Amino acid sequence: MGEADMNVVIDTAIPILEIGRGWMLAPATGERAMALGFEPGFGIWVNGRAGAMGDVTAEAAAAAIGFMAPERVRELWETRPAGVAAERCASEYGEAAAQWGREALAAIDPSRLARLAGLAMRVAEHADASTGALFAAWRAMPLPADPAGAATIALHILRELRGGAHLSAVHATGLGPHAAIMSVDHPVRGGTAGAERFGWPSPHPEPDTARRAEAETFTNRACAPAFAALNTSEAAEFTELVVEARAALD
Repeated sequence: MGEADMNVVIDTAIPILEIGRGWMLAPATGERAMALGFEPGFGIWVNGRAGAMGDVTAEAAAAAIGFMAPERVRELWETRPAGVAAERCASEYGEAAAQWGREALAAIDPSRLARLAGLAMRVAEHADASTGALFAAWRAMPLPADPAGAATIALHILRELRGGAHLSAVHATGLGPHAAIMSVDHPVRGGTAGAERFGWPSPHPEPDTARRAEAETFTNRACAPAFAALNTSEAAEFTELVVEARAALD
């Protein structure tokens, strides 16, 4: 693991997270979910992400997602609209991401988006599948043929790579998912509001920002070996392309 590997992990983590958040929260994604029969909210988020694993048990879906309370995952997984297979949920979720990317990244040269997708997938293919079940499942999904769609899904795959690594990291520090959310300083995604939004009941653990920071360090270390697939100039190029894609959303 070299300095370049760690730098690209750190420099692209938040932009990749925010790009994913962009399409996950987009109104068009919610409209697609409702067209499938989901109520507004987390139904498509749970079934779309975990659906890439196929028709697994609710316990397996909850274990893979990690940061949502298991009982909340079970409720959403087991009330999937009748006749909508898990695999279709993943496919529809992926298409929502790709369609969002075609619009949100339209100002970026397609050749740069194709390069972004190619570099991202090289990292994904170099990563150890055991980093996360959702990462492994999404890595096996086909990429869209167009550059914008491919780039959006490729970055989602790397988002799941980091998500799997982070889940292991919060356990390694002794926090666990519930306390990790409580230790995030954000009015919606962290603290009591964030924990309850993800279905965690009270009493809530006390925030522990020191362990939360330690978990971030462990997460970066776990992700870095995958980025060894890129040489120094490619790592710098990948960072530039990710930052450019993120800037296109502003």
